[in-house]
Amino acid sequence: MNILNSWRTLELITREGETLVCIEGRVYGSNPRFPSSSHIRTSPVTGHRFESNSMVVVTKRGSEYLLGKPDPAETFAQQRLMRRLSRLGQQAPSGFDAIETQLTGYGELRKEATAKES
Repeated sequence: MNILNSWRTLELITREGETLVCIEGRVYGSNPRFPSSSHIRTSPVTGHRFESNSMVVVTKRGSEYLLGKPDPAETFAQQRLMRRLSRLGQQAPSGFDAIETQLTGYGELRKEATAKES
C-alpha cells in the first residue's frame, strides 16, 4: 500500500457545484507508477478506515493510501479531513457497527437478551 507523507487536504468544487475532497502529498511505496517521493494529488476521496491506528483513505479510482505525517503547516490535519468527509455525507465503512465497536461485550449482551425474549 502506498504511504502519503507531507500530505494536505484539498477541497475542490466542480462546475456543477459538487464539493470534492482530494489529498496532495509525497507518495512512498512499491507502485511503479510513482517513483519514491513523487508529489501527487489523489482522485476524490470516497471513504476511509483505520488500520493499526493509522488512517487509510480510499479514492474514487479505488486506490488506497495510508496517511503518514501531514504537512507541518496543516494543524489537526486528520481531524479536519474527517470533518470534511462527514460534511460530504460519507458513510462509515460497510459492516461497521459503532455501538458494538465501542462497547465491549455488547454483542453477547444483545444475543442473551434476544434469547430471553424468544
